[in-house]
Amino acid sequence: MLIIKHTLETTATPTQIWQVWQDVENWNSWDHGTEFSRLDGPFQTGTSGCLKPIEGPLLKTLLTHVEPFKMFVQEAKLFLARAVMTHSMTQIAGKTQITFQTEIRGPLAFLFACLLGHSIKKKIPIEMEEMLKKAKTLE
Repeated sequence: MLIIKHTLETTATPTQIWQVWQDVENWNSWDHGTEFSRLDGPFQTGTSGCLKPIEGPLLKTLLTHVEPFKMFVQEAKLFLARAVMTHSMTQIAGKTQITFQTEIRGPLAFLFACLLGHSIKKKIPIEMEEMLKKAKTLE
């Protein structure tokens, strides 16, 4: 299993961050490794969708856990593995702490860790900074 985790502190509010997170169709405006993404329903637990990385195949996704203004977990099926992406936030002393965590699980997790691990680790902090820039522009 591979686990990659990154945390940042920001002045963006949970409301601003949540607006960006639930706007799935525009994730590619801050996640420049995503060609497109969409949900087949509301941003809530149990909703399926898809995500197309610029350099990769179309991935079927599922929101497995959603707590508004706190966190969401999205899973994507890979061949004999799955990626579990957790986005969470907490308020600490007037600031918001956000954490992105990616786990790759399953029989071929080691293979995907070798193929994707370095790239994921490198891009998560950049994605987070871009997402926060977008969040801070919202009311």
